[in-house]
Formats: sequence, C-alpha cells, structure tokens
Amino acid sequence: MTIDKKHQSQQQFRQLLGQLFAAVNRHDPAAMGKIRELLKKVPEEPNLLHLAGLASADQNDLPAAIDYLMRSLGGQPGQSEVHNNLANIYARQGDIRFAEEHYRQAVSLQPNLQNAWKNLGLLLLETEPMAALHALSQAVELAPQDVSALTGLGDAYKALEDYVKAKNCYQQVLSINPHYVNALHNLALCYKQNDELALAIAGYEQALALAPDSAEIHYNYANALFETGDNTRAESEYLTSLEKNPGFVLAHETLHELYWQAGQHDRLEHSYQQAITIAPRDMALRLSYINVLIAVGRDEAAQQQLGDALAINTTAALLHAQGRLAANRVDYDAAQTAFTRALGQTFDLTIAQDLARLHISQGKYDLAQRVIDRILVFAPHNQLNWALQSLCWRLGGDARYQWLNDYQRHIQAFTLPTPAGYGNLVEFLAELEVVLLGMHQAQSAPSRQTLKLGTQTPGRLLHKSHPVIGQYKAALAEVIEGYLSHLPRDDTHPFLKRLPANVGDHFEFSGSWSVRLKPQGFHVNHVHPEGWVSSACYITLPETMRGEGAQTDNAGCIKFGESALMLGDREVVERVIRPEAGQLVLFPSYTWHGTYAFEGGPTDFRLTAPFDVVPIEG
Repeated sequence: MTIDKKHQSQQQFRQLLGQLFAAVNRHDPAAMGKIRELLKKVPEEPNLLHLAGLASADQNDLPAAIDYLMRSLGGQPGQSEVHNNLANIYARQGDIRFAEEHYRQAVSLQPNLQNAWKNLGLLLLETEPMAALHALSQAVELAPQDVSALTGLGDAYKALEDYVKAKNCYQQVLSINPHYVNALHNLALCYKQNDELALAIAGYEQALALAPDSAEIHYNYANALFETGDNTRAESEYLTSLEKNPGFVLAHETLHELYWQAGQHDRLEHSYQQAITIAPRDMALRLSYINVLIAVGRDEAAQQQLGDALAINTTAALLHAQGRLAANRVDYDAAQTAFTRALGQTFDLTIAQDLARLHISQGKYDLAQRVIDRILVFAPHNQLNWALQSLCWRLGGDARYQWLNDYQRHIQAFTLPTPAGYGNLVEFLAELEVVLLGMHQAQSAPSRQTLKLGTQTPGRLLHKSHPVIGQYKAALAEVIEGYLSHLPRDDTHPFLKRLPANVGDHFEFSGSWSVRLKPQGFHVNHVHPEGWVSSACYITLPETMRGEGAQTDNAGCIKFGESALMLGDREVVERVIRPEAGQLVLFPSYTWHGTYAFEGGPTDFRLTAPFDVVPIEG
C-alpha cells in the first residue's frame, strides 16, 4: 500500500470512529452491532475497544464495558480518557477503590483533564471531603464556569463545615446560572446548618419553584419548617415528599418523629402503612417501620411487622431487629441466635455491640471480650465500644477498669465564666434560659433519645447564630481548654492519647442541644458513641434542687458508672455530682452516665445545654 493510500485509509477509519462515537452519544442501539463487525477485522484496535466499552456502558452491560476498556488500555496504556471512562463505570458499580485508582491515573497522565478531576472530587465527597476539595479545586481552576464542578466544590466545603466558603461557591454558580437547582438547594442547606432558617426556607422555595417534583427538596424544606416550630407546614411538606417518593425512608422517619414529639401518636404509622401497601417488598421501608415501632415501645406491633418482612427475605438487618425484640422480652437464647446469624451474613458494628451487651447481661464475659476485641479494631474511637470494654473489665475483676475510668481526675466540674457585658453569671444564665426555652417547641422527647419526661431542641445548638448562644459557646471553649490542658497525655490510653499537643483550636464542638426536663423526668444511663469529651451544663434548676428547700437525696443529680444494661446487683454507681446552675461537668464520652428523677410542681423544670467535643486529628 502506498503512503497516500495508507493515509487515506487511516483518515477513513478516523471518520468512521467519529461517526460511531456520535452514534453512541445519541444512544443509537445499532452502534454496538457496527462496532462488533469492525472488531472482527481489527480485534484489538484500542480506539475501537474504547468505543465498544462506551457502547456497552450505554446499554448498561457494565462487565462487558470494563472488559473492552481494560483491553484498550492493554494495547495502549497511556489513554487518560479511557482511564476516566473506566473509572466512571466502576463508580456506577459502586467500586469506589477502582474508580478512584483510574481517575488518579487519568489525571496523572493528563493533569489538565478537567472532567477526571471533577469526577474524582464528586466520587470522594462522602468518604474523603478533604481529598474531594483538592480535586474539585483543580477542576474549577481548569474550568471556572463549570457549574457542576463549582457546586461540587461547595459541597466539599459544606461537608467540612466551612459554610462561608460553601455559600460563596453556590452563589458563584447562581451568578452563572440563576436556575441551577442543585446550587439553590445546597445553599439553602448551608443556611439551615447555620441556623439562618428564614434564608433556608426562602432558598428551598426557590428550588421547589424550579423542581417541584423533587422529594429531597420537599423533605429538607420540611426539616427547616419543623425546626421553626411550624409543624403544620412541615407535615404537609413531608407528606408531599412521600407522594413524590413513597419509599423515602428518611421522610417517613422524620414525619414519625414530628408526630411523636407533637403528641399525635394516632398518626405515627399511617405513612408507613400506605407505602408498604404500594411497595410490599421494599425491605428498607419495612426495616425502618420495625425500628420506629421498637423505639416507641410497640414491640408487639414490631414483631408482627418483622414476621411479615422475614417471610419475604432474611436480611442481616432484620435478624438484628429479631434479636433486639428477643432481648427485650429476655429470651436471650433467641437473641443470641439472631445476632450470630446476622453477623454471619455481614459484619455490622451495631449488631456486634448488641451481641457484646447480650453476653455481658448473661455473665458470659469471655464471649463478650471476644466480640469487644473485634469491634475495637473495627472502630477504635467509637465510645460505646470502650464503654462496653470498661463494663466487661469491671465485671471480670480486671484492674484495667480503674485505668480506663478515673472517676476523680477524668470527671471534672467547673463554673461557667461570665461573658463580657454581664454583671454576673446569674444575669447571663437568665438571658440564656429565655433563648433556650424559646427553642423548645415539642410536646414530647425525641423517640430515640435518652431523656424521659422532657423535650430536646432540634439541630445543633452551638451552630446557631444567636449572639447569646455565641457567648455561651465562647465561655464553654474557655473551660474546655483549661480541662484538657491539665490532663496528662498517654499514648496507651484511648481517651488521653487523643489529647492535642496544643489545646487551643485543636478541638471542635460536634453534637450540641438543650434539654428541658419536667418533674419526674430523667436521663436513662447512656454514653455518647460519636464524642470524645461530653458535658452536661446546667442552666436552670427547679426549686426542689436549690436553696434551703433542696432535696437532700440524689434527686436531679448526675451519676456515673452505672450502665444501661440493667444488671441488677451487678451495677454500681461510682460517683454522683449534685449540679448547680452555671456548672458544667466534663467527662470522657465513653463514661456511663444518667440522672436521677426530681420532684417538683407543674411549672418546675430542669434546663441543661449538653454538648460533645471531638479532637481535630491529623
């Protein structure tokens, strides 16, 4: 063949590839057949294999797509676009590790491949927000007008709780495209997280005007309304969300919580029952229904629903629920069988923790320790794991119990410093009380929380923008710094080894809320699984707990050491602290703690503002 004819043939082949590429892009079902015919003539041509991979992916034949693209790379390894497209397919399959690997190979081969940087960042948003931030920053630098990359960058900042930068990204997107729904919605989410509820509500309404059928936007709009105390509109939006997506588990659970806290218990199950009629084989929906029934103490109804669900499928999550119900009725053998079967299907931390609890309840401490050894490797910073370990050590007579739980040095009581601008602490507490009571809109406690006979504020208290809350947060930070600075670092100790080298700015508030307990109200014994340091801060105490008429017993006091397992004469209270208004008690989050109920009249209450702190590590 002459040079001219060879060149002409190559040119014709390239034109044919271009035509086939266009056919794949317009989803032409005939494209794959034409590609296969060509592959018979040139079976390992890398560009044609790339096209075959894209066509297979378009037809949702992902295994074939991966095979074609891997063969293309086998013939020509340095194809950045093929790595990018292969990563896209792995991402569709949920193979995050392989997807990340090929996106990184794509950008290594071609550092200005903007699409690969964007795809990598979007892939990592949920699991590694800092790495996602780096990748999306690269994508935005290469294409500043790419609204999906800019929105992703905002999402990364939002995941890292840098709401100022997140809002800036979303606002840039909206300056480019005022109708970009994702940016409008996510900007509203930022406003909600910052307690700018009026702005959040306005943002959701704008987003819904553009995307009225989005179940997710209706749901988040309802959450903002719920937090303002507008239960009527919130209920309407939750119901609309469920009309758009009857299987939306979070919407069912939150609507259930709204009804529970509003005292509308006759409406608790209606949305679940309707949805299950529509989709009887939706196991996630059935499991959610069973779990909310257990949470509100309706074990008999939960057992009936569980039987219906198990007749369809036997999943680990359903076996877990079966074990919990058996444990509730003290059928420990049935509970152990169910938990063990569940763990045989898949390892799940909460199932393993419940199995360890069960072994401890039965006095089988060696078996409990085997489970605890495993969960401590799996989740070394989970505070419930260490709480179970401390209990197992105490009951087994292991001296490491005292090493882990130093009830005198690790648990400290402090008086809140008076913020600037107030004559004394009493004056500040009175103003803080008014602010907090205004946030208590519910009639009942959350169904899955530890308080009994009281209410709890929604959202994250210390992230709210109210100036009095800001002063309270600053005063807390001052006390926490002092507490941490006097603790000795110990690299062998699960609590002390996480102490930062420099205390200031090396910790952050995670959970925070306010609790208003009524007379006879109390907290059941518990720990804070996701914390590191936890606190109860006392704002207002009832008359029966202060002054000359104060009760002399432990009424209203906080107690430490007694577990939630109700072990009878095997339980022990290690320390009791009688609270005072303006006092906060700091302790490791794995420390078992609860409160005693208190007496009082119909207008008496006990108001606290607890929180969790976590170290900023790495």
